[in-house]
Order: sequence, then structure tokens, then C-alpha cells
Amino acid sequence: MEYTLTFAAFLGVFVLFSAFRRKSSLRTIPSPISPSWIFGNMLELMLPPTYGESEFVWQNIYGTVYRVRGCFGQQRLVISDPLALQHIIKSANFHHAHRKDAANIALYGAKSVPALQGEEHRRLRAALNVVFTAAAVSEYQAVLERIARRASDELEANSGKSINICPLLGGAALSAACELVFGTGELDEDLVGDILKIMPRWPGQSKSEMLIDGIGARFPLFFRAATLYLRSFNLLRQVQARATRVGRQVFRARVAAMESGTVDLGHDLYTKLLANASSNKKKLTDDEITAQTSVLLIAGHETTANTLAFSLLELARNPEFQEKLREEVNTRQGNVVYDSLPLLNAFIKEILRVYPAAALRERVALKDEIVTLSKEIVTTTGHRITQIPIRKGDQVVLALASYQRLPSLWGDDADSFNPYRWIEGKVHQGEAIGPYANLLSFFGGPHVCPGWRFAVLEMQVILSELIPKFSFTLPVNDNIRVKLSNTLQPTDSSGQKCVRLCVARNSEHV
Repeated sequence: MEYTLTFAAFLGVFVLFSAFRRKSSLRTIPSPISPSWIFGNMLELMLPPTYGESEFVWQNIYGTVYRVRGCFGQQRLVISDPLALQHIIKSANFHHAHRKDAANIALYGAKSVPALQGEEHRRLRAALNVVFTAAAVSEYQAVLERIARRASDELEANSGKSINICPLLGGAALSAACELVFGTGELDEDLVGDILKIMPRWPGQSKSEMLIDGIGARFPLFFRAATLYLRSFNLLRQVQARATRVGRQVFRARVAAMESGTVDLGHDLYTKLLANASSNKKKLTDDEITAQTSVLLIAGHETTANTLAFSLLELARNPEFQEKLREEVNTRQGNVVYDSLPLLNAFIKEILRVYPAAALRERVALKDEIVTLSKEIVTTTGHRITQIPIRKGDQVVLALASYQRLPSLWGDDADSFNPYRWIEGKVHQGEAIGPYANLLSFFGGPHVCPGWRFAVLEMQVILSELIPKFSFTLPVNDNIRVKLSNTLQPTDSSGQKCVRLCVARNSEHV
């Protein structure tokens, strides 16, 4: 939603306030030219027609660390250097940018994993890990296979047509998330509809909201909090409240069923946490458990659904690879061990590399820091440095998508889509900073996505179900673009979330 803002009342204050601000410690870091004092480089970085149009070029020109200007002349550091990323990701001295913090609280709640820091965050993560171990996730294979077959049946009804596959994949991924949390794939239709449209409406992805962030960055914290009333957070809060209410209802039913001992309970999150409570000294309260409902349903399905959509899009763009992958998946027999399918897993890794859900993460330094680089850079004054001093209050942008295009890590063709790199040994085998294949698609450190194993299994299962049965080809016009709206979204030329593909039933599966 766009906002109409009047800047005359603020402009004089900005100029006066800026005059007394200390000079940024980042000012000697090389940077692209800023086309605007008002927006700086933010439109190029955050709102290009296709994500990465400027960012990936800047990396090629300036390297893995460079400076951009935010709104009203604010300095930001963009980082894709592996050593620097690892330090910042693991450090407690860098925190979410204020906008991200506020959006997390609005959508997921103040007691949710994304909203907490420090000891409370560690305690909550430790308790939740019981449902995300490799053994626990493997128990969902049969459930995910059932969801995949249901998606296949729905696709069958549209065979021979050109369709937008995003709603179908979104529905399947949301069903999987519901099974994980509740042990049932069903939700109220209105709530499902709101959940599926949350991310494309994520706050901060418009010119006016960028300006609000710029205003907030110039003033004390109380003013930044006040700017939240100017934002369209209502839908986020409403969905969070409704999801939490559903969570409480299901949780109370689980408690009653366990106390009665008459119901055969499943492997869902609520059941596991309740069963684990007696032996867990740091067990969660009922409110802490149900407070995770929104994040697990929304974040838990959105990123996987988009990754699956990008997967089918790349299969349509690469028909020869699609056929080879189909041949491999067709060799499955009996109880499938999905990790034993090398081409499928190489494909999933490459999709996650090229289309990381959170392409950018913004952080603010909570205190002065020294960040060490893996490779020296040359400042605008000609000095060669391997360390950058970061001052309290400085903003840094973690360029995860750029990191995953570094030729030093992924090969000379890092800008190209090539699943074979994972089979041919072209990938750097150094210290991993992400939990899966050295990728940061699931982030890393203490804030790594707890459900990454579940997400990988879900992709393995759904792709293995759809690829043998259907062929995916592009319509006459392949106009799909990649847009950043908190997560990477596939969109059509009008900006609507969409991957339109021609779907045909394979004759050998008729």
C-alpha cells in the first residue's frame, strides 16, 4: 500500500539534524554513484524491476564489500564476504533493522522465535528443536507424500492448460505446515486466504515506506516506534491474532487428549512439545508454544512454496535437464530414500543457491565492532584493508544472494543456473556457514531456520511426485520476474505473484 507523505515539515529538520551527525566510519568504502539524495541507492537495491539488476553488477565492480546510500544520505555497508557474514551472523552485537523487528512482532507476535533475542531466544529454540531433528522430520515423509499426491491430482485437473502454479504450490506447502504444527492439513478458508497473500503485502517494499524508514533512522527510538502507526501492519496483526487463536484451540484439545490417554496422537509440534515437557527442565509455557503458530504456518510455508515455484520454472526453461531428472526420479522403487537421488538433490541445492528466500538481511550494530574480511579491499583513499570498523548504529546489509553468486565459492559460472556444479565438484568445500550445502538460504548461526530439514524433505517429496507425471513448458512469453518482498517472489509483468506454465500429462503415466 502506497502512502502520501508531505516532506516540507520534515525537510528543515533533516538538514539541521544531518549537519550535527557524526561522519560515518564507512565513508572511505567504495560505492556506486547515488542517483538521489532522497532515496540514495535504495530503489536500485530494493525495488528494481528484477531483483539483483544493480546488486549483482555492483558486486562484480566493487567486490564483496561496498557502501550504498540509504534515504537522506544515510550510509550502509553491503556485505557478501564469507568471513564477514559469518562474524555478523553469529554475533550478538548486530540486531534486526527496526522495520524488520516491527514487522516480525506484528506478524508473528512478541513471544515468537523471530522476535526474541539473547537467552530467551536460545531457550525457545532449544525447546523447539525436538520437532526438527533429522529423525523427527523423517516421520513426516508419509504425510508429505499424501499432500504431494493431492497436489498432483489438482494439477491433473488442469493438464493441457497454461496455469499459474503458485496457488497450488502455496496450498500444498501450507497444508504441510499445518501438518507440522497441528497434525492436520485443514484450516479455515478465510485464514488460508489471508496467509497466502501476506508476503506480497509485506511492509517496507514501497517508496513511501522507505522514506518512513529514512525518517525514523534520523530520530530517536521513540519516534521510530511512532512511525509504525503510519504503516499498513493491520493485516499482519489480524492474521497473527487469528492464527494464534486457532493454535490455542488445537493446543487445548491436545492437552485434553493426552490427559485422557484415549487418543492416538501424531507427531505434530504440539504433541511433541507436550510429550517432552516432563523431561525438559526449560519447558515452554502454553503461551510460548502457541505463540509460534503464526511463524510456523506463514514463514514455514511461504519460502518453500516460492522455492518450488522457481523449481518448476527452471525445469520449464531447461527441458533437457527436466527429462534427465525425470529419468532419475522414475528409478524410485518401494520406500523412497530421497537423499539417494543425486540429480534431484543437486537441483534443489542449485534452486536454493540462485533463489535464496531472504536475499537480503538488514542489521544494525548495537555497539562498536571490528569486522574482518576474507580478502582485502582498497578504500577510496588508496589504503588496503582487511578489517572494517563498524560503529554503534551503523546499518549493514547482508547480501545473501550475492554471496551465493561468488565465483570463488560456486565456480566461474556462478551467475548461471547449473545443477551439475554440485555433481562435478565445482563447489568450494571450505568451512560451512549455512546448515545445508554451505548455502545461506536458511541463514545461519543462532537464527538459522529451525525447519530447514523439513523444507528440504518437502521439496524432495513434491518434486518427486510431480516431475514423473507432468511436463512443464513455458508459454509463448516467459515474462516472470523476481521481486523482493521480504522474501524473493516470482511475479508477472504487472507485479502479481505468478509463475504461468503449460502443464501436460506424460504419456507413460496415463
